[in-house]
Amino acid sequence: MRCSRPKEKSIAKLSPAGGGRNWPAAAPATTLGRMRRTKIVATLGPSSWAEDTLAALAQAGVNVFRINTAHGTPEEHRALIRRVRALAPRCAVLLDTAGPKVRVGLLPQPVEVRPGEEVLLGAGGIPLTHPEVVGAVPPGARVLLADGTLELTVLENHGDFLRCRAERPGTIQAGKGVNFPGAVLPLPALTPRDRESLALAREEGVEFVALSFAQRPEDVGEARALLGKDGPWVLVKVELAAAVARMAELLAVADGAMVARGDLGVEIEPYRVPLVQRRLVDLCNSQAKPVIVATQMLQSMVASPVPTRAEVADVANAVWDGADALMLSDETAVGRYPLEAVRAMDAAIRAAEGGEVPIRVPGLAPELVGEVPAAIAQSACSIAQSVGAKLILCATISGWTAKLVASLRPGVPIAAVTPRPEVFRRLNLVWGVVPLLIPEAGTVDELLALAIQAARQAGLVAGGERVVFTAGLPFHQPGTTNLIRVLEA
Repeated sequence: MRCSRPKEKSIAKLSPAGGGRNWPAAAPATTLGRMRRTKIVATLGPSSWAEDTLAALAQAGVNVFRINTAHGTPEEHRALIRRVRALAPRCAVLLDTAGPKVRVGLLPQPVEVRPGEEVLLGAGGIPLTHPEVVGAVPPGARVLLADGTLELTVLENHGDFLRCRAERPGTIQAGKGVNFPGAVLPLPALTPRDRESLALAREEGVEFVALSFAQRPEDVGEARALLGKDGPWVLVKVELAAAVARMAELLAVADGAMVARGDLGVEIEPYRVPLVQRRLVDLCNSQAKPVIVATQMLQSMVASPVPTRAEVADVANAVWDGADALMLSDETAVGRYPLEAVRAMDAAIRAAEGGEVPIRVPGLAPELVGEVPAAIAQSACSIAQSVGAKLILCATISGWTAKLVASLRPGVPIAAVTPRPEVFRRLNLVWGVVPLLIPEAGTVDELLALAIQAARQAGLVAGGERVVFTAGLPFHQPGTTNLIRVLEA
């Protein structure tokens, strides 16, 4: 049975009870010896923004809640951020920008197109929301509409319109996306709506901003300038062919990445998407930057309470590739079974992590290996294995040491202690890291005592068990990790 999209209510008008379901209590997301290490990102929407549903999703194991600013108003987004803060204070918030998406403009009615027919795109033909892109599309280029089902070949570029030939049949509808694979389009990195979203992210202190349709490193720099110093981590979404060609350059200036397989599968052949996914995961792992694999992970659960076998295999392969986090989109935003989708994702990840297939570890990039923090991270992993430590415990101001240790994918659990609430929540996106919030410490001995106490209270280590501890001196200076000790809890 096909699932209809739930009617979208205003966030601000939801009652305190939220109008959601009374879910049964879920098992804790992390328990000693059975800790899930790959994180879960869940998109909020009409199916999940009710208070009881949102709280149940957090209890079921969601680490990061995503808000897609392509839908709703800034006031609704602000209310939703504050709802997450109130109901799931340990969870992080990811704000996803709408981006400069090219779409079909207003049409009196849908246009049916058959193979061989000519189609005019732009002035005097099918209108586009960004007509300025026409000049950047050369003859011979491909144009894809209707999620890639309708393919056109550009025959002539007349400056303000394109004369095209249809290669595959399809229907052109107002508001649907238009893709120009391989073309670098003269679009602004950030639309006025995106700038408003970034201002909101800065004001509300969200942990992550995902930059949609980024093409150039300068796009990331422009977003950073608006977010300010110590602002949210910027994640670049790889969803354009132009972004695939410049993945390394984009990641060099970003804090992490997302494999946005929806638009990416239209921009490039869908058969290449798994290869791009693995390349980007490897690249992020080598740079110690978190990476999210997204789109259609459990798509059938929009309408079904159980996933398909192929979807479970997709989740497992993303885990084995080394993704930091996996994302649910429509499954939790508009699907019928948001809680079941999170539980299915949790179960599939745990099964993959508990099997005999090792997670791929590409190793740190050469430019990081010679740095002191990277050497400390590598030593911590090696020592933990040699002495039979039960935990690697990283004291961190920025989260960098914890990310370095996590990028090496050690078999020993990782915890990160920090006095900064924003760093505590940001580490929810990093593979294997259990973030712990502690007070400021004035001495090494005080820091050690606070860190061990927090780890014991969290059930991560028991009295007498060995712990490998890393920190930096002098205190309160990011990037100064230079201390390593073996302790007993």
